[in-house]
Amino acid sequence: MDCDSFFVQVARLEDPEGAGRHPLLLVGGRSNRGVITSASYAVRDYGVRSGMPTSRALQLCPEALVVPVPRGAVVERSRAVRAVLGTLSPVVQAASIDEFYLDLTGTERMLKGEDLADTADRIRREVKERTEVTVSLGGGTQRIVAKVATRVAKPNGVHVVPPGDEADFMLRFRLSDLPGIGPAFLKQLSAKGLRTSRRGRLRRARMAGSLVRARAGRLALGAGPGHRRKRGGCPRQTQVHQLGAHLLHGHQR
Repeated sequence: MDCDSFFVQVARLEDPEGAGRHPLLLVGGRSNRGVITSASYAVRDYGVRSGMPTSRALQLCPEALVVPVPRGAVVERSRAVRAVLGTLSPVVQAASIDEFYLDLTGTERMLKGEDLADTADRIRREVKERTEVTVSLGGGTQRIVAKVATRVAKPNGVHVVPPGDEADFMLRFRLSDLPGIGPAFLKQLSAKGLRTSRRGRLRRARMAGSLVRARAGRLALGAGPGHRRKRGGCPRQTQVHQLGAHLLHGHQR
């Protein structure tokens, strides 16, 4: 779960007559060396992004209003969101001040068979009602899938990847869209001709195919030892887990 343009939201809630009325809003430093912490969705259409120098952001969108980070209010709102989530999920882990992971494993009986998408939407509405903060939720059987699904859900939405569809879902994205792949590692992958998850999967499949042929057909094509079905798991879940783990491991090296 991720709070949508969290710093922008908080700035508007704290100053409804000022920042709250300005559609082109930037939150960050206003000095010559200032950096944008958060940008409203309307400003992003101009090419402005978080982490961009404020001077550059104003060149792209001269009509934008820049306000300082409301630090105290941001912390309070984050705690409020965390408190609400604690009443809706047995396990809540904060990934950052505006991002949380919810583990609903074992809640099937408590939720009385409620669909995961309906559960996520109920959480989204509950957080908004009790904290005034708009959030988006992504769901899946694995953390990396849920994180990427949350990006698809933004803003103020829900996107759940059904069990068994993880690999197909992840293969839609460029490698630069996946968590754990920074600029340096992305440059290394690009140098090898890898820019999408699908391309990376094909490259690994070719390598697996070579291994198969070398072993005189003892294994099925494209299904090396790492692709064997694990007890209680499904092939697609295994593939997407390996893709995420492989990329993240490479980044850490």
